[in-house]
Amino acid sequence: MAGRYPDAWVDEVLARADIMDIVSPHVQLKRQGRNYIGLCPFHNEKTPSFSVNRESNVYHCFGCKAGGNVAQFVMEMEKLTFPEALRHIAKQLNIPEPVQSFDPREEQERSLKERMYDINRESALFFHNNLYTPAGQNILAYLHRRGIDDSLIKRFGLGASSDEWSTLRDYLQGKGFTQEEMAAAGLVHIKEGHSYDVFRNRAIFPIIDLYGRTIGFGGRAMGDIQPKYLNTQETKVFNKRLGVYGANFLRKQRDLNRVLLVEGYMDVMALAQSGVVGAVATLGTSLTAEQARLLKRLAPEVWVAYDGDEAGQMATERALDILQREMIPARVLRFPPGMDPDDLLRSGGRDAFEAIKPMGANGFRLLRLINGYDTGSEDGNSAFSRAACDLIAGVPSPVEREDLLRWLEGETGYPRDVLAEQVRLTADKKGDASAQGKRLPSPRKRAAAGGPPEEADEAEKTLLSLLATGRLPQDMVRPDDFDGPLTQALGQALLAGKNPAQILSEAEDEQVRSLASEVFSRLGDTGIELILPAAEECLRTLRGKKVRKRIEEISRDVDRLSGDDKRNALEEIMRLRTTLNSLMLSQREGKEISG
Repeated sequence: MAGRYPDAWVDEVLARADIMDIVSPHVQLKRQGRNYIGLCPFHNEKTPSFSVNRESNVYHCFGCKAGGNVAQFVMEMEKLTFPEALRHIAKQLNIPEPVQSFDPREEQERSLKERMYDINRESALFFHNNLYTPAGQNILAYLHRRGIDDSLIKRFGLGASSDEWSTLRDYLQGKGFTQEEMAAAGLVHIKEGHSYDVFRNRAIFPIIDLYGRTIGFGGRAMGDIQPKYLNTQETKVFNKRLGVYGANFLRKQRDLNRVLLVEGYMDVMALAQSGVVGAVATLGTSLTAEQARLLKRLAPEVWVAYDGDEAGQMATERALDILQREMIPARVLRFPPGMDPDDLLRSGGRDAFEAIKPMGANGFRLLRLINGYDTGSEDGNSAFSRAACDLIAGVPSPVEREDLLRWLEGETGYPRDVLAEQVRLTADKKGDASAQGKRLPSPRKRAAAGGPPEEADEAEKTLLSLLATGRLPQDMVRPDDFDGPLTQALGQALLAGKNPAQILSEAEDEQVRSLASEVFSRLGDTGIELILPAAEECLRTLRGKKVRKRIEEISRDVDRLSGDDKRNALEEIMRLRTTLNSLMLSQREGKEISG
């Protein structure tokens, strides 16, 4: 649909757009669980059937079956083509449009950005090569002392800037770049007609975007130079609020269950050196909503692994709040006071790091909350208990609420039933529907004992939505688990690693788009702890249906067979019935199913 635009630009528009901001001016929406509902703008209705899922950035009407992503909503409302809708959204987000036809100003802008990429690439090569010269030997020794070997230096493209004033400037001039271009890229300062390098006597960490383009640099000072860490200033291609360090290594990482969010470049390097995958760092800022949305594209869950000091713990709380607003599941790794991931790895190695078990976001909030009260006094203990119950009342998962209540009972001495009643009163006062929790969704109605299941199309849809979470084990679901042509096509796309935004953008068939939007609108309906058992229930339903269908097909023909053919057919029926009995037994006993 968006063939005339670069994929990177389309991805940026769809990733940065918040569907709530786009839909809310047209539809009055009300929170219902993880979704928002309202009256469909595409057909007349009195009962709301229009659903918006912020987690997957999709909408779906269960009445008229309209659905799609944020750009497709704009297409329908504004009667625009897909490229026009993308331009409409990009304008709202202040994202420059790629040049589509010759315009001197746009051509100049495009040319400048291309020069930025070129000059950054050349600078990255210069810094890297400089690391292995006498001018870079002190910085190379520093990296080695920090446990970073040459293979990792090469992988991340690390480098060294000279302690001279104009070494990079002179090199880039020899490559044909002007001082104005260097200044626009944030590599030199021009002052009173003189220019000098921005990065001097620093270990250099190239900042690379998802598409492999060097967009800026981070520099770690040697000696007493201030600031200790220096990033490229904002340029035509670099904005520190939008990206994270290390993301380029995760874009094609298969089966990544979580992103580790750390504070600095050295933490990312230390984790990579120890063989821990999935670490990224913000670029000298607190976590932003734009960065959180980027992380959501990389993995289904974020583990915040900030420093163990008070500043790091406060930053963790802020990051959790942003991740919660963006509906991204998060956990926390708590390090000993005064330590960061790099310190821990250097002192105890990978085993020490992996010994720290992630804790839930709300468990971390309770630990932070208790620090503000004198629980040794009766009044302080009572005040903390009420504040903690207020926090627990907003937790949607009943299992997590129970765990938190048990912890609170041990900390405060109040009986669990008293605390649970306080949570209930708080939830009732707030009218918080999310405090009622989630139940395991059934992909089919329970039939009478021994009776056949309902049609499996609902199980297929449920399985697709669970598959789209990215939380199912590899090879658990097979393409042939889906029977209908539409569900099979969608299943194959998800198994191939495509995300909801990509699938919807490529869905030109209205039936495929409607099915995809319905499936993706269910993301978040199932609690994290219930995703695996829900998928197993779906697979039992679907595979059981296929076995029954095959038994019926063979049974219809068996009377017309004779000799070896009849014996083989009867043996196959017996094998299929054994398989069916195994599926039914695993369902009754709650066992995992095998492939």
